[in-house]
Amino acid sequence: MDQDTANFLHNLVDLHLHLGASSTPHFLWELAHDQGIRLSEKDYFSFIDSITIREKTTYEKYLKFFDLTERIQSSTFAIEKASHEAVSRAYRKGNVTTIEIRFNPMLRNKGGEQDLDKIIFSALVGIKKACLEYPVTAGLLLMMDRRFPKEKNVIIAKKAARFAGEGVVGLDIAGPLTKSFRVADLVEPVAIARKADLGITIHTGEVTGADEVWEVVKLLTPERIGHGIRSVDDPKLLDYLAQKKIILEICPTSNVQTSAVKNWEEMKVIIDRLKKHGVAFTINSDGPELLGTTVKEEFEKLVAKEILTQKDVEECTKVAKSATFLK
Repeated sequence: MDQDTANFLHNLVDLHLHLGASSTPHFLWELAHDQGIRLSEKDYFSFIDSITIREKTTYEKYLKFFDLTERIQSSTFAIEKASHEAVSRAYRKGNVTTIEIRFNPMLRNKGGEQDLDKIIFSALVGIKKACLEYPVTAGLLLMMDRRFPKEKNVIIAKKAARFAGEGVVGLDIAGPLTKSFRVADLVEPVAIARKADLGITIHTGEVTGADEVWEVVKLLTPERIGHGIRSVDDPKLLDYLAQKKIILEICPTSNVQTSAVKNWEEMKVIIDRLKKHGVAFTINSDGPELLGTTVKEEFEKLVAKEILTQKDVEECTKVAKSATFLK
């Protein structure tokens, strides 16, 4: 990486950052003990190994890592600490000054034991504290879940609308694949969020096909797509995304590590096709601590592997700054 490229790696943007994968292993260890949570691993170093992805894994196994982090982050005390830590480390470690954090509040309220409003408010307090301490701008996206019935996802959308003026800036959906999931069931919650002037981004096309991406863009008209890498399997879809100016949130290391993409050679093919069709995209960390990366490191890796050029790095950051849901 030469000096010219290095100059671009400041004031970066991370639009796709999961709270559940943004806490360092030692922070989770201490947070669990602070709350009296019994861990299956009693040895510190064994715990570190159990909560860190060091080798290539599968998408399903990757999602299982979130079960423990979500449990540890499930209190007003923990969610405030975790949110503060996520913003702080993104800036200190990766020169990220514009940050969108996303999480599902219903996976942090211990099955209804904790009040959803207080969980969301605590996350916002943690974010705002970090914004006072560092020269960053940050906001929160609430996430629905593919496993949830429509009624639960509507509640999350209503909560997002409720906190739209307090720091919640968007709505998303993620979670393990299920046969019962229907894109059509998201029309109502997305409409609720949009009425509150919230941004819409939808996880799709990561391990699902281009057919689901088509369904999402037609029924939900999101501003952004989380991952969306399988869109490259359909040239007509790529042209449609470019025409509608729908931006893809690309997370390279995540896709390679979770086997959503075979290797870095395939990642190069994907990004080359996006550029060929004029599809705008951003580069993001997805799970910075779980995967051991930052947006800065993503750019460095992509340039070193000749997947992106210096001009591409600058353009991605420019796109991300214009695409953020932060007002």
